[in-house]
Amino acid sequence: MAETKPFRVLCLDGGGMRGAYQSAYLATFGDRVQDSQKREQPLDIGTAFDLIVGTSTGGIVACGLVAGVSLLDIQALYAEAGRKIFPMQWARAVPGLRLFVRGFGVGLRKGDEALRSTLRRTLGDETVKSVFDARGIALAVPTLDINRHAAVVFKTQHLKRLNGRDNERSLVDICMATSAAPILRSMARLDEPGGNGAKATYVDGGLWANNPGLIGMMEAIEILNDREQHRPIHLFMLGTLPSQGGEEVSNRSLHRGAGGWLFGLRAIAASLNAQAVGYDYLTAKMAETRGDGSFAFRLPAQCPSNELRDYLNNMDDARPKVLNALARQAISDVDFAWASRATEMKAFRSALADAKPRINS
Repeated sequence: MAETKPFRVLCLDGGGMRGAYQSAYLATFGDRVQDSQKREQPLDIGTAFDLIVGTSTGGIVACGLVAGVSLLDIQALYAEAGRKIFPMQWARAVPGLRLFVRGFGVGLRKGDEALRSTLRRTLGDETVKSVFDARGIALAVPTLDINRHAAVVFKTQHLKRLNGRDNERSLVDICMATSAAPILRSMARLDEPGGNGAKATYVDGGLWANNPGLIGMMEAIEILNDREQHRPIHLFMLGTLPSQGGEEVSNRSLHRGAGGWLFGLRAIAASLNAQAVGYDYLTAKMAETRGDGSFAFRLPAQCPSNELRDYLNNMDDARPKVLNALARQAISDVDFAWASRATEMKAFRSALADAKPRINS
């Protein structure tokens, strides 16, 4: 009896400019697979997966993969537009001035315009429906409706129960919504589907699903149930080299107010770091309970250098030396992961080996 092909899912965490790490990681891994198979054409990495899920900057990479955008073009998005999306980089690199820039929202309007313009050049006029009809790759992107304080997931119509609510949404709008990080970026006001002129305001999906692994597992299970298919789920999670958080709290700090919490910044950081660990565990346990060989696996990353760890403290750091350090780390991490004998890594290499060649590469 032929072995059942697994249902493959790629989940991409949020992390500001650190999406440059994710795009470099996937591009390098694709190059390594291409070389090992002696294939002449670059791989269309998105076609290696049945479902792609991404939050915040990971949502931008996810939309690019689903639309068939070259990973080199996605890397260029960060390299060429990062300093426009987060203007006044010289000030953001100085702690005191960084607080001033963030405290007064300096450059947010220009940054918002720069991101939308860059996304339009990269993703064009593609909609959720157009990419799903053309390529058949399911997409799920978390965001948060600030008007209702409601968790929202933009998605393709890949389930029978879905009514196509998001079909006409542009990928550009979805990226703007999921990456609208409080303090660092403007909120995203979008036209709501239906053509009645209603609008809603969205902020970063990382506020509730910075690690979207659990969403990916739930969507995959429901898709397979819909199709009455019995296939193991191979879910791969790729982070953005988050800086390990934590602090030693003094007795006096136990009673800190808004200032001690840096007006919410420390609480947000704690939430993002805790999600990375907690959602990994929950996603893996959900896979394990299926009892069919399903798994959820975080792609390996090495400990970054002290200098890179310092850079990682600021998700809006778009200086060339930071982007170069992220790309260099990604290349090293891929070669580290490539040597792994873990069953899950063999499955990831196998997934990329099944990717179609890129057309017009």
